[in-house]
Amino acid sequence: MPESAKQNLVLYGKITKRHGLYGEVKVFAFGGHPETLSGIGKVYVEVPDRKEPRRFGLSRIKIQKNVAIVKLEDVDTPEAADALKNLHVLVEKDDLHPPGEDEYYWTDLIGLRVCTSHGDNIGEVGDLIDSGGYDILVIKSPERGKEFLVPFVKKFVTAVDLEALMITVEPVEGLLE
Repeated sequence: MPESAKQNLVLYGKITKRHGLYGEVKVFAFGGHPETLSGIGKVYVEVPDRKEPRRFGLSRIKIQKNVAIVKLEDVDTPEAADALKNLHVLVEKDDLHPPGEDEYYWTDLIGLRVCTSHGDNIGEVGDLIDSGGYDILVIKSPERGKEFLVPFVKKFVTAVDLEALMITVEPVEGLLE
């Protein structure tokens, strides 16, 4: 896969477990919208020991509560589905609707510099965690030798500037200790 194609992939969710006897899997959508897969014909799965994500066509999709139950092409047995458990699912950015106001793709946030509203450098976003109700920024701070977990809500995250590659957080007492 060319580098430009890899850069077009967006982390969508995670395969949580198999479903049924014919190779279907349950996919938890990190953004909370499993129905998004309904309009997409393919996904990519980050398979261990592979340099590139593996492309899978989608032959069937059902939405059940907060997950998508999908049938990946060439995954036809419970054992094959079990082998994909806990692996990340990616989709092409072009297949998604653009994020709404104050919404962001995780891939756009990872690597951004994080500063306080007073201008103090904290570190950079190393990862995000889906807590169910809201996302949590995992901020890696080599200078402080720590990681900070900051809920991605307006009370704490006051600005996201994708052009400046920076996130501003409000240093509420106890948040960055």
